[in-house]
Amino acid sequence: MAISDANMEFRPLVSVITSVLNGRKYLEACIESVLSQSYSCVEHVFVDGGSTDGTLDTLAKYNSNHPGRVRFMTGNDNSAEDAWGKGICAARGEILGWLGADDTYYPDAIEAVVDFFRRNPGAAFVFGGCDIVGADDRILERTGHKDFDFAEALNDTCCVPTPSAFFKREVVEKVGLPDTSFTPSDFDYWIRIAKIFHLHRTEKVLSRFRVHPGSISGSKGTGPKYSYVTYKTSRRHGGRMFSRRFRRYIRCEVAEFLRPVFGPFYPWIKRLIHWPWK
Repeated sequence: MAISDANMEFRPLVSVITSVLNGRKYLEACIESVLSQSYSCVEHVFVDGGSTDGTLDTLAKYNSNHPGRVRFMTGNDNSAEDAWGKGICAARGEILGWLGADDTYYPDAIEAVVDFFRRNPGAAFVFGGCDIVGADDRILERTGHKDFDFAEALNDTCCVPTPSAFFKREVVEKVGLPDTSFTPSDFDYWIRIAKIFHLHRTEKVLSRFRVHPGSISGSKGTGPKYSYVTYKTSRRHGGRMFSRRFRRYIRCEVAEFLRPVFGPFYPWIKRLIHWPWK
């Protein structure tokens, strides 16, 4: 049963954190997807890394038009993980979520998350489905459609899509901030959380993750880097040496080496070897 803004008793502030650097192209769509949520007790906290493309002008406009609902800070940071940590520290909400500057929420996503926590007061973490879309908004794939399994996450695939993950502040108090010593660190963070908390799943599809030529996930060399980092993370937490993650890393290295040969077939090869999500 959906929550009504008018009569619900459980009405926590939800903080959505977005790190951004020169992300003006899709920024307004991201902001509007949060402002237009059916659940209105939401703040959107932006951590800008020193943009020069008009991003700051857009953030200033929304901050002026929606005081308290859109907040931002700007300055140099070392990585998206560093920015994510700064955003968590600046956030005022009881429930936290992370959304990329080129990603969006579905209109009732946060309402569904708050409703889940209302019905499950002992839960501290929940994730839902996520649609991976292209620059033209066409859905390419759906992820986050199965329950989290710790051994599977370590050695094969992690089914938690970062834009569709939400957790209570008590998670940060017990687990700490994301590790800034390497990037990306979201997989490491989910594993650290899973050692203490149960990662619940809702059937609801919550977000849209955009892959486009200008995105990190669509850039050259991302596949091998992501696969290598997640494999090393797996080993750090006790994963097997010759796991599927290891084999995926080797396949990514080979695919990247042969990228000029694959030509227009390369995007299909990327999806075939399951990155960046897995």
